[in-house]
Amino acid sequence: MKKLAFLFFILSSPFFLASCGKDNGQSTESTHSSSSVKVEVSSTSKSSSSSEETQVTSSTTAPSSSSQSEETNEVDTKNLSAAQVKEWVASIWIKRKGIDPYNDPDFEIELETKDDGLLYATVEMTTQQIDTLDSFRISSDGFLEESGYFQSMPDKGWIVVSKKYLDTSLVNKEGQASSSTEGNTASDHERADMIRDIMEKNQELDADILASIPDEEILEANAGNATNSQIAQTAENLVRLYPDLRP
Repeated sequence: MKKLAFLFFILSSPFFLASCGKDNGQSTESTHSSSSVKVEVSSTSKSSSSSEETQVTSSTTAPSSSSQSEETNEVDTKNLSAAQVKEWVASIWIKRKGIDPYNDPDFEIELETKDDGLLYATVEMTTQQIDTLDSFRISSDGFLEESGYFQSMPDKGWIVVSKKYLDTSLVNKEGQASSSTEGNTASDHERADMIRDIMEKNQELDADILASIPDEEILEANAGNATNSQIAQTAENLVRLYPDLRP
């Protein structure tokens, strides 16, 4: 009987050992799988953290780049080329009169640096020998100024017409009243006197008769003073009313 029991034990041992080995393999595989999951989670977390750091760095450096770009694009009005100065002056006329004295062959813009160290620009007529039509300068502050004389405000001296390159926001179209808050609106008498002066110097009309003509009639006869044809038309309008104006 003991021999039979011993023989049964020997025969069943391989099956028992195989079963134990299978269980151990499953346990090892499970442990390995769990470890793999942990590694993957750790890797994902590290990648996410790296991505967040990159985004933060990018967002903090962007404003600095934009600021540098704005500074680069700003024009230094104290260091303009001749062409830039002429374009700046022309922009005032284009806004006010609808005339481009820089590209129109009937006009030219002459530049001159005077003893005060400032750059002056005058608008001249090319088709006829007449007095200067307008005068500008760039101030020590880098502003574009226009002579008050050509705005019928000789007592104003030099008037700022633009503080930034090609900015015409301070300029009114011809015939449009200036803002009363600026204090630059010329009186009817001042405007009429300017027309009288132009008629005397450019059209050689009699100064005494011009002085006797009421301001209202002078202003009504005015056809403009931007071009030679406008000045000539004003003279004809006045001579039609006062023939003795021509000597």
